[in-house]
Amino acid sequence: MGVRKKYKRKIVRSNRLFYWYVEPDIDDEGIIKLHIVSEDKKLIVTYEVGQHSIKNKPPYIVIIGEEFEGWTTEYIGYRRVLTPKWSDEIITPKLIGEIIDWCLLKDKEINIVNWKGEILRPLS
Repeated sequence: MGVRKKYKRKIVRSNRLFYWYVEPDIDDEGIIKLHIVSEDKKLIVTYEVGQHSIKNKPPYIVIIGEEFEGWTTEYIGYRRVLTPKWSDEIITPKLIGEIIDWCLLKDKEINIVNWKGEILRPLS
């Protein structure tokens, strides 16, 4: 079954179609989150908007889907990894493309973090 397309924007990266949208997460105190979903639902990630401006806390992304390049272990459930510092004050298609490209990048350092963003261990 495909992705529900209503109220979502499209972007094509690496010859694949992705959908994205931004909305408050009612399960997480209404924090504004960016959601990115591939058409086949293999890549599903969420990213908390505005992380670049938080001091003393590195930005991270939550991997929900099964696809994420560089992840070598079998894992079921949400995975949180550190990301580069992106300028995320305003969500633009350029930022969406950077995030997707980073998620699909095979050669990257992966640092696992807990739900607070504290580093647990490097994966590489």
